[in-house]
Amino acid sequence: MDLNEFQTNLDKCIEKLQADLSQIHTGRATPELVEDIKVNAYGGISNMKSVANISVSDSRSLLIQPWDKSLVESIEKGVSASNLGFQPSIEGDYVRVRIPELNEERRKEFVRVMKEKIETGRIAVRNVRHEFMQNTEAMVSSGVSQDEGKRAKEEAEKIVKKTNERIEEIREKKESELMTV
Repeated sequence: MDLNEFQTNLDKCIEKLQADLSQIHTGRATPELVEDIKVNAYGGISNMKSVANISVSDSRSLLIQPWDKSLVESIEKGVSASNLGFQPSIEGDYVRVRIPELNEERRKEFVRVMKEKIETGRIAVRNVRHEFMQNTEAMVSSGVSQDEGKRAKEEAEKIVKKTNERIEEIREKKESELMTV
């Protein structure tokens, strides 16, 4: 019945949701768009951010500078294989990634994907809540007072309500970013 641990788990759900949403682009170039793309490096698979420096070249392109120049082609292939609609090109020791303009259809598709990720975040919150409630029930049946269990559950419900409000704020903000031309 540790409410601090419960809050920490809910915060992790929010962090994961925000990380997932950062990969849905709004037409502006940001390193978060490509940092988790998988790259074949040194006989294994690595995240882009662990093999290269990613910087914003301008509002429509990113510049990826691998720490090992032999990874330039692997990075270009990784970006191409990511199915994000980006156009990578090799420029010497760099890979330039062009971010295409978002048309209305693409924006609506991103909103649909964003809503799926929001729902996944809500499910994660429900799972954390369910686990907490089960643990509280188990503690009540093993000797903790009924009143203490009830108070913990009520406090947990307040925390879940605030977390769901945060998720809704995140959804509204991201949807408005996606639909702004």
